[in-house]
Amino acid sequence: MMVFRKTFGIYQTNCYIVREGEQELIIDPGEGSCEWVIKSVKNARAILLTHGHFDHIYDVAALKKELKVPIFIHKNDAFFLRSDQDYMGYECCEADFMVEEGEYVYGGFKFKYHYFPGHTPGCSMIEIDDMIFSGDFLFKDSIGRWDFEYSNGFDMLKSVEKCKQLQGRYTVYPGHGESTTLECERENFDAYIRYIKSTLK
Repeated sequence: MMVFRKTFGIYQTNCYIVREGEQELIIDPGEGSCEWVIKSVKNARAILLTHGHFDHIYDVAALKKELKVPIFIHKNDAFFLRSDQDYMGYECCEADFMVEEGEYVYGGFKFKYHYFPGHTPGCSMIEIDDMIFSGDFLFKDSIGRWDFEYSNGFDMLKSVEKCKQLQGRYTVYPGHGESTTLECERENFDAYIRYIKSTLK
């Protein structure tokens, strides 16, 4: 299984293509990613979204039309696709699969949505084989913010506590910045938990 990454937009959001054989999954296609994705895929099977912020979904509608592939997103973030909440200028569309936490099989791929709300109501990490695409929940040496509209610090606290219990050896591909490993990031979770608690009233 191969992973291709390129950053797009003002926030340098990572868009990923996961390829196995002659088939691909597209993860978080942000603003300006459409041309690169179309040139890079041979037989795209689906678009998987870690969450609904505009910099992760900007080119979703265009790719769905061009590639005729379905969109997966956690059900609690589907509203971001339907309505441009902050008037950022992206084309709205409907999700084909509004998922919950759990395993899914589609187009020859098996993947698992791990539900970690807080950054957004439906924020999730997506497990594929020994890889985790963590969106804006978990970064190298950092975690996602919980001070945006629709964010929730109490949910973020529970999510970090939950993620601390996640077992396995995974390469982590975040929504921004460089890749890391879950093993490395586990060392930071206690500090994150203390900090989140200090911000909650």
